[in-house]
Amino acid sequence: MEFKNIVNDWQKQYPILSPYTPSTLYAKADIILIGLRLDKVMSDTYRLILEILPLWVQEKRKISIPVFFVELFDKDGRQFFIKYQLHKYLFKAAAECANQQFGLILRESIRVNDIFRLIDSFSSTLRPKHNPIDWHRLFELKLALAFYSGEANLIDTVKAEIEKETKYWNEKEFNHLFMKSIKEWKSDLYQKMGNRETFMKQVQLNLDNKKISKLKQIQIL
Repeated sequence: MEFKNIVNDWQKQYPILSPYTPSTLYAKADIILIGLRLDKVMSDTYRLILEILPLWVQEKRKISIPVFFVELFDKDGRQFFIKYQLHKYLFKAAAECANQQFGLILRESIRVNDIFRLIDSFSSTLRPKHNPIDWHRLFELKLALAFYSGEANLIDTVKAEIEKETKYWNEKEFNHLFMKSIKEWKSDLYQKMGNRETFMKQVQLNLDNKKISKLKQIQIL
């Protein structure tokens, strides 16, 4: 089966998503892009990955680096690799797994708490514990969503989570990885999420991008 036909099947499964690249299907959701990547594992095999991309960042060409991603697992919790020639036989089972794992945020309206629940559910089991390489981007996503929601209690909750987790991080290793101290990273993050006008101006610049503007809209409640 041709790859483009496989992509078409997934778009039909989730009509809220639109083509962004030949291997991705996205929708715009206020300050983020949400969607699916059909990742080619081998020349004849793919896996499905849910991705969330930030719209508050500056990118020279296009938004392409996710702040959160997780691959689809089968009903037994194993990686779901699908050969092109077996796609039509496995698609029903794969779609059922996708609906169970990703269905809450691949629809026309979603809640911030549903995104948080997805992040926390997969991150607690799939991300290395206390590893800033994974967690620093997840915290940026959670704080951005809390900041956008305007709910002071949610912002305080995420900040408390950040303060608690960063106590486990190794200062020397963090500095080596990110060329700044943990304190500097937190200060930069809080400052970036503290100026709504600047934050939303950058989001709007990305939303005005020709490719992104054509995507369908998911509403964050």
